[in-house]
Amino acid sequence: MNRFFFLPSLVWFLIGCNPEVSKENRITNQLLCDNFDSKVFCIEPKEKIGTVLIPRTETKREERSWEDFSNYLYFKVRETPGFLLTFERNFTQEERSSIRKEYVAYIGLNGVRERMEGFELGENTIASFHYLGALLKEEKRHTGEAKKKVNLGKGLSLVLEFEYQLPKDKKGQLVREIDLRWKP
Repeated sequence: MNRFFFLPSLVWFLIGCNPEVSKENRITNQLLCDNFDSKVFCIEPKEKIGTVLIPRTETKREERSWEDFSNYLYFKVRETPGFLLTFERNFTQEERSSIRKEYVAYIGLNGVRERMEGFELGENTIASFHYLGALLKEEKRHTGEAKKKVNLGKGLSLVLEFEYQLPKDKKGQLVREIDLRWKP
């Protein structure tokens, strides 16, 4: 038997017999998370319902309009709501390639839906995040309030809707409710 034929055949046979590689890689955990480390592990987990405290500047320029506030959130506060998907095993090279090509995530607020800016792929995790300032600016433009003065006196309740789509039409959703308030 030709050894150049035998060795690759043996490798493919062993991979096919490995139940860990051949079975579907299912999601074992979905976690709301605003920050990830370099290995794509969550370092800032969030609850489904919570408060986000926004620091004020001395000039209070961020209070002039929703557009200014949104820019402040984007460039200075860098509030980045997101989520982390954890899978039961490490991704194969084929799965990693497929995820890079086909994975997409969206964030929605009051009928405004945007593709999420951030995407990180770990060994067995996928992280997605988006800048809250960008989403809020678009939502306020949509409602015609972008130039209006910001009033967070009683807080601002936001319901963020996350959607993701994995290869082979696997889909999922998460929801997070936040109350934006000025930091005391």
